[in-house]
Amino acid sequence: MYGILGIYHLSYTSSCIISLLAVIGITNSFNLIDGIDTLAGSVGLLSTILFGSWFFLAEHHQYAIMSFSLAGALLGFLYYNRTPAKIFMGDTGSLLVGLICSIMAIKFVEFNRAYIGPKQFQIFSVPAVAISVLIIPLFDTLRVMIIRLVNRKSPLSPDRNHVHHILVDLGFSHHKSVLILISMNILLVLMTYKLQHITGEFLLGIEVLLMILFTSILSLKRKKIS
Repeated sequence: MYGILGIYHLSYTSSCIISLLAVIGITNSFNLIDGIDTLAGSVGLLSTILFGSWFFLAEHHQYAIMSFSLAGALLGFLYYNRTPAKIFMGDTGSLLVGLICSIMAIKFVEFNRAYIGPKQFQIFSVPAVAISVLIIPLFDTLRVMIIRLVNRKSPLSPDRNHVHHILVDLGFSHHKSVLILISMNILLVLMTYKLQHITGEFLLGIEVLLMILFTSILSLKRKKIS
């Protein structure tokens, strides 16, 4: 846990439970953001490139190969998933991408705990950096589920509260909506990496606050034009 909430080490049982929740949460978050052309694939591509690059530099080559193999597959997929899309990812595709990204995130956190590679590639606020890579699907999933629960609806009931739906309702094309979200994702990763020496809880708080601000501004704009 790298000192988040004062916790450094977890028991075996606790670590298994948290890992299982992480896999389920990340896997399903990719399925839930697969609502417009190229979004889930683009987030998956960014995640696999970032994780794969670190695995390669840290000499964990087997995971670098896994990450870059999926990145290559997603590049080929995205070419035909452009609007007007000729192929779609579907539940099976998005769940597979989410599953592999969840494994990459867990291994990224674990390998940093016992890091023995070149010092310049060591990450410090590891959970915050890992979450920043996956911030778009994770935050959007948590956000829409909270909104549904507040409105006394099932957290799994469909609606148009996803951030990509808001962007489309504001008049952005699928391509521009994805570009906005990926740009926001990259900015948060860069910010988190630059500030990784500060407290993990504070860094996570900054990420969440920026995403709340970003989605709130978009939601307010949609209300004004509706």
